Amino acid sequence: MADAGETLELFASEEAVQAAERRLSQAQGAELWLLRAWLAWALRQRDSQRADGLAACLLEELAGPDQAVADVPPARREPTRARLLLVRAEAALLQLDMDRADQLLQQALQLMQSQQDWCGCADAHWLGYYLAADRGDSDGLMSALETAIVFARQAGDASRVLVFQATLARAQVFRDVAVAERKWGSALPPLSAGLPPAEMAAVADFRGLLAALSADYVPSIRAFAQAYEAALQTGQLRRAISLATNLGFAHTTMSDFQTAMEWLRRGLELARSARWPALISLCLAHTGEALRRLGQANDARDLLHECLQLQQQQPDARTTMLALKFLAQTELDAGRPADAQLAFETLAQRARSASALDLEIDAGLGRARALLLQAQFEPARQVAAQVLAQAGEQHERGTVVEALWVLADIEHAANGDTQVAQHCYRQALRHADKIEGYQPPIALLDACARCEAARGDFEPAYRCAARASELRQRSYSEETQRRSSALQAHHQVERARAESEHLRRLAESEAARFEALKGAHEALLHLGAIGQEITAELDADRVFEVLERHVHAMLHTASMSIYLLDDSGQQLLCAFGMEGGESFVDPPIDALNSNSYCARSVRERREFTLGAQHPPDLRHHIPGTAVMNSVMVAPLIVAERVIGVMTVQSPKGDAYGEREQLIFRNLCSYGAIALDNARAYLRLGELQRHVMAQEKLAALGAMVAGVAHELNTPIGNSLLVASTLLGSARDFEQRVARQALRRADWQQFAGRSREGLEVIERSMEAAASLVRSFKQVAVDRSAEQRRDFLLHELCEQYVQTMGLMLRRAGIGVRMEVPPALSMQGYPGSLGQVLVILLNNAMVHGFEGRSGGTIEIGALPRGPEHVQLWVADDGVGMTPAVLARIFEPFFSTKFGQGGSGLGLSICHNIVESLLGGSIRVSSEPGLGCRFTLELPMRSP
Repeated sequence: MADAGETLELFASEEAVQAAERRLSQAQGAELWLLRAWLAWALRQRDSQRADGLAACLLEELAGPDQAVADVPPARREPTRARLLLVRAEAALLQLDMDRADQLLQQALQLMQSQQDWCGCADAHWLGYYLAADRGDSDGLMSALETAIVFARQAGDASRVLVFQATLARAQVFRDVAVAERKWGSALPPLSAGLPPAEMAAVADFRGLLAALSADYVPSIRAFAQAYEAALQTGQLRRAISLATNLGFAHTTMSDFQTAMEWLRRGLELARSARWPALISLCLAHTGEALRRLGQANDARDLLHECLQLQQQQPDARTTMLALKFLAQTELDAGRPADAQLAFETLAQRARSASALDLEIDAGLGRARALLLQAQFEPARQVAAQVLAQAGEQHERGTVVEALWVLADIEHAANGDTQVAQHCYRQALRHADKIEGYQPPIALLDACARCEAARGDFEPAYRCAARASELRQRSYSEETQRRSSALQAHHQVERARAESEHLRRLAESEAARFEALKGAHEALLHLGAIGQEITAELDADRVFEVLERHVHAMLHTASMSIYLLDDSGQQLLCAFGMEGGESFVDPPIDALNSNSYCARSVRERREFTLGAQHPPDLRHHIPGTAVMNSVMVAPLIVAERVIGVMTVQSPKGDAYGEREQLIFRNLCSYGAIALDNARAYLRLGELQRHVMAQEKLAALGAMVAGVAHELNTPIGNSLLVASTLLGSARDFEQRVARQALRRADWQQFAGRSREGLEVIERSMEAAASLVRSFKQVAVDRSAEQRRDFLLHELCEQYVQTMGLMLRRAGIGVRMEVPPALSMQGYPGSLGQVLVILLNNAMVHGFEGRSGGTIEIGALPRGPEHVQLWVADDGVGMTPAVLARIFEPFFSTKFGQGGSGLGLSICHNIVESLLGGSIRVSSEPGLGCRFTLELPMRSP
């Protein structure tokens, strides 16, 4: 799929895609087919529906007889088929059709493995990672990424290895931040390494997530913004949408809600424009969480319900579980613990089935809080104790603090300020103090202070209250600092974006200058190619069609017309007109009309360009047609002869500048040459048809003369015998009357009569056979009737009809045609070919010689073709004659009765009507051999 067989990039740049789109209109055949396949791969996330449609169409063409596919090298067909299957698999996955995506993915992977396409295998497992992620299979996604890295290394693709490693590192961040940082922090390149966009998007995504989960939000925002721009540049819309939600989360955490909502809105717009349910759901979930933190519970609930509605076919996907978690927390904040409990229980079941332990623990904590608010103390206590045990097993120290806090609140609410509640609060604070860099929640310190005071332990109560007050002051300061950092980060990101935009505009300006020069050069080259295409046409209608196509491609044209001068040169006749996709024919224009720009252009031999500065005269506007504000008119001139005029019109006022005038002038020149050639070719065709008719009549006359001569012999013999028998019968009749007959007389009369009648019978049979052959030949030649026929019988008929001429020339004919060789087609046309070849041998092959032999032979070539040859042992041909043998009007007998059209007619019949081919081989003194390759069934 890549040009010149290069390795296909994982993600194509925007510039490469735009260049490919521009090449679409110029590419043809195999190049066009491979270019469409490349675009399907490059657009799979940019425009997944178009990519899927392209892939489906190309796969269908691979299964059919399409000529463009036939021209594609066989070594590239199966790898391309596998890529197209992978495109369709990704499109199905983005539409959440998991089963179909998996099926197409496995088909593609099998093809790639059979072709040893290791790069393709790596990309297939990369897509397998996304499939596992959407299914909530955390182990499966890790395994898919590790396998993708193995295949990318086997393919020797360092870029893919880095992208897959960075994605694997990102996935490990969700499992254990410390392990991911230790393993990948120094193994992956820094953001300052100047990586290509595709690699930068993956590495910056990992580093941004690592910083975010380490509560280092300013570097996180910078990395995420850098990754977002790189992802958009390389068409990674899925990653870009995910990064937009992460940026929204980071700004939300820093209390910069305005910027957070802006990023979430961007992500949601991208997801909605792509029409991908899973990513729309992800954006809705994070936007709902941001609204919850802003205190807009109703709006948050609406978005989260919409998210769950979209995800109802994927209950175990992580997005679904996140939405459930955010919805349950929203219900808790809104004081609806029963609804929150139901949502948390559903989350716990799904997290357990998906082995998502972090979400299962979050669900347990939420259920305990919801049960506590409903005064269901014992169930709440059991759930909190279970969460505490799970968190202890997983060494989740922050979750241990949360679980002890919930247990303390339960004991306090159930039994008052008991010793058990005091013990849980103190344990929670002790665990919090053991976590490096962790500050206990202010609400936990306040609750512990109240409990200590109620128990009469005023000193620890004071310490907790003082610590809570200090943290509260510090939190205000940190909140202010976070807001300031968020504004600073936002300013830095916007400044970087502004600098990037400035550099991009400078680059675009330079590129525009380059493109202008390049465009002028390409326009000239393109016009040259167009000129070759136009002037190659020898049919006026085809010239009009090609001109109209190129005029519309290169000029803004709503109406186009071509007028040709009549034979008298007095009128311009509308030969072609097209407006708004509909053809039209205008009335003739007098060549002396002073109000017509077309007539003036012909008379004055100059162009007219009308537009904004010199608007066309609307007094000549034809009612019922569109008003045209720009017009170009130019004469069609060939070798100082004006043959007509062409005009184009546009409703735009400034449609035609210098560039358009140059293009139009060149198109008019090419069109004039092509139309003049077409007119000459038409006259030549009429002359050829006339000469061909004369040739046919001459051949038919010679054939009739030969048949007539052949008929004279049997008919003359029959008349002679009949008159002899008649005299003998009269003599016999007289002898009978005299009654002077003997037995011997009877026997003699009977014998003579029998012998005479036998001679007459043989003669009449020969004459009847000649008549039948000639009749069949005449029917076949006149009717061009398609029918089944035996090749041996056909050859015999034509040899028999030409028997006299062959015998007079002293030429013998040897037939080597199998009797049972049957064909279906046009025997009259094939017979004409045989007559031409036999005549050619008689006239040219045996010149200066008396007598010779012609061989007519045939052999089947497989079940569908037959080889027929006509060979002679005559004088042969020189290489110079052999090279021009099929050219019209080429003859070595000009002025001696030769027209030079016989073998040209023969060539046209074989290769057009009969659907075969003809070739000739000859050497001086060694005779000549014409070989025809014919289908058993003519097309």
